Amino acid sequence: MSYTYNVKEEILNNEMITNIEKTAEISAVLLSKNAFYDDKIELRLENLALAKRVYKFIKDITSLKIEIKYQISKRLGEHNVYIIVIPRQKGYRDFIENMKSFSMELILASEDILKGFIRGIFLSCGYIKDPEKEYALDFFMDNEEAADKLYNLLLSKDKKVFKTMKRNKPLVYLRNSENIMDIMVMIGSIQSFFKYEETTMIKDLKNKTIREMNWEVANETKTLNTGNNQIKMIKHIEKEMGLNSLSPVLEEIAHVRLNNPESTLQEIAEMVGISKSGVRNRFRRIEEIYNNLKKEETEE
Repeated sequence: MSYTYNVKEEILNNEMITNIEKTAEISAVLLSKNAFYDDKIELRLENLALAKRVYKFIKDITSLKIEIKYQISKRLGEHNVYIIVIPRQKGYRDFIENMKSFSMELILASEDILKGFIRGIFLSCGYIKDPEKEYALDFFMDNEEAADKLYNLLLSKDKKVFKTMKRNKPLVYLRNSENIMDIMVMIGSIQSFFKYEETTMIKDLKNKTIREMNWEVANETKTLNTGNNQIKMIKHIEKEMGLNSLSPVLEEIAHVRLNNPESTLQEIAEMVGISKSGVRNRFRRIEEIYNNLKKEETEE
């Protein structure tokens, strides 16, 4: 089973929510699936458990006559499509107005409404990737209105959310693991949240360890390169003029470097008994002598 399936399964198994949450959830499902028509509501779902939940919740919040049927679709492989229909009837207009009454202001004013609305959109068109592979939560919407509303709701809650078009459909998406986990808690996938959090912690720890190892390797490589360059200069000076022609302090530092090719400047400073900047200055003077020798060789 996919990661999304497991998260939705946890949510679908929890029906212990308030009536206002149910109403907001149904409103979001109908809006995101473009189910409103002139003379009816027609909702098409491929998930049987979600179809049963929607049917039950509609029965809980209205006495309207509801029809449910299914057909076999051969699009992208043969599978069942479950169709929930509410035809025009007495009380139909009031129900429609109720379903379309969830403005931005109303949703943001109530935590229960917000939870129900976001949950409904996730159940109908949300996809969450396994955090082992990637931090990603996508909402493939069937209409621009629903996409804009979701985008603005999440933006109002300070989430790092983005909106674009993909496969000719509006896509609202998040790529921040903390924001994704916040939404998981909001929509009621608590067990999935704990597993997601554990995976991100382990993944972040591994990444931190790798970064530290890379940093150490880079520093070691830098130290080796520095030591090799200094040894090259010292040996050239030794060949051309002899190390005993250097001042006593430069001759001392040259011999220490030759005997300790892999040591850092700090380690050499401790051996000689001076500061690291003092060691750096002495090697800088050796480098000047080396450069002058190379210049004279070029001019000859």
